[in-house]
Amino acid sequence: MTNNSVNASLPSEAEGFSFLNGDWRVQHKKMKAPLTGNLEWSEFDGSAAFFSLLDGLVSVEELRDADGLPFGGAMRTFDRERRVWLDVWVSASNGVLQVPVEGRFEGDTGTFISQEAFEGKAILVRGIWRRISSNEVTWEQAATLDDGETWETNWQMRFDRINEKTLSPKSREAQ
Repeated sequence: MTNNSVNASLPSEAEGFSFLNGDWRVQHKKMKAPLTGNLEWSEFDGSAAFFSLLDGLVSVEELRDADGLPFGGAMRTFDRERRVWLDVWVSASNGVLQVPVEGRFEGDTGTFISQEAFEGKAILVRGIWRRISSNEVTWEQAATLDDGETWETNWQMRFDRINEKTLSPKSREAQ
């Protein structure tokens, strides 16, 4: 028996992360020393794999470098009541979950914000997802030391789909 009130509170296609399910080529552009005045960037290629769990309530991401080695990932969970996502990064170097960024999609753009600390100062961090097409997505991260007056972009990623969407476990059962 299905509980319709539970299913009705699942993320809709427009507000969810299921558009990312599958495998992607990724072009990274990352600032070497953010918020220091040093504007030197590093660029590198990699890959990403995404899948959903719990009928779209959870989105899992794994990022790998050009050699196929994992360097980090994220887990996103959907708060049914508030209709927002909590997006948490974990680095492969230490395995520690970072401070979650919180946000939602409006149209094809998702904006996520968190309050963090940088060298003892309070900062805001913003991540922006843009759904360009079913086969192209961008993400960028920026930080501010002045409560959002000015933002410094410190990481940009362009995702190009390698294959069709990977089915969630529930979708596989239905086939």
